[in-house]
Amino acid sequence: MKKILVTGIVTAGILLGGASIIGASTNDSNEANMEDKAVQAESVAKTANVSEEKNLLSSDKIKEIALSEQDGHIDDIELESEDGFVYYEVDIENGEAEYDIYIEAYTGEVLKVEADDNDDDKENETMKNIISAAEAKKIAIDQVGGKVVEFDLDEDDNRYEYEIELETNRGEVEMTIDALTGEILEVDFED
Repeated sequence: MKKILVTGIVTAGILLGGASIIGASTNDSNEANMEDKAVQAESVAKTANVSEEKNLLSSDKIKEIALSEQDGHIDDIELESEDGFVYYEVDIENGEAEYDIYIEAYTGEVLKVEADDNDDDKENETMKNIISAAEAKKIAIDQVGGKVVEFDLDEDDNRYEYEIELETNRGEVEMTIDALTGEILEVDFED
């Protein structure tokens, strides 16, 4: 594998060097030389990539490697390239968590395994326990009076909060209410 890569790089160097000499002797314009070099370099790169693609590990081999790292169901396999480095990203789900496994595309070396806990169930359970929008608006109006003009449910630091803006006879009021407990967390009166 390394011999093929080195041979490809040496061949590319020889081709580019030879093209530079021939281009310099036949063209008087530097701009024309640069265009010739770019076209030839692109051709060599395409040739090198074609020979490298033949040596990529098969998807079956990648599946085998990934499943030896983590049990579960393979959702997706993608061939990625970053700064000339080629690797597979394999997404596996096993019910408890989702995993991203990064595997070097030619050697099969496992580069990294990242776990992402399935927080969707926890989030759905939390959403069932929050107070209703009507309850939050009632708490705000009971506290300062007025009329609700803006209303949002946001997540901040893993806590759901209602952010409410009211128009009152004392001016504009911004209020933050804990969406689980109904506790008023912050009240700002603006003039």
